Amino acid sequence: TAPISPERLCLSNKRLNIWANQKKAVILDGPFELEPSRRYSVDVMSFRVDTRIGGISVGLFAYFGPYVVQISALFVGDDHAEEVSLIKPGVNFLTMESISMLPPQCDGVVLVAWGEPFDAYEGSVTWEELKESDYHGMKLVLNQYEELTE
Repeated sequence: TAPISPERLCLSNKRLNIWANQKKAVILDGPFELEPSRRYSVDVMSFRVDTRIGGISVGLFAYFGPYVVQISALFVGDDHAEEVSLIKPGVNFLTMESISMLPPQCDGVVLVAWGEPFDAYEGSVTWEELKESDYHGMKLVLNQYEELTE
């Protein structure tokens, strides 16, 4: 199947909206549905992509009503590990915050990639090729919690 561009407007990354309109952004994984009445934080988020692939940014986004908001993202250049971490316990590598909260009423998360992917050996690569043979899944660990009310 052909990769799908994100359809929801991103409130926190305007560049993603432009790339999506130009069909230079795709959903790599998800969406994964969440119960909107519950609160979540992200403990771990990583993905695996062949080391020869570069020139893309990859981010975790949370569904928030008709919109998405960026939780974390990184640029994947031409020299990276096969497993790339966006969030590890105690650090979000985009914001450098120790806790990565999903917004209230969040009903899903999605992994999105954007940019102009290239293969170090073969030159440019399509999103379809990247998803079919170069992307090898993601690891997502969420922590569910309850807010204290007075």
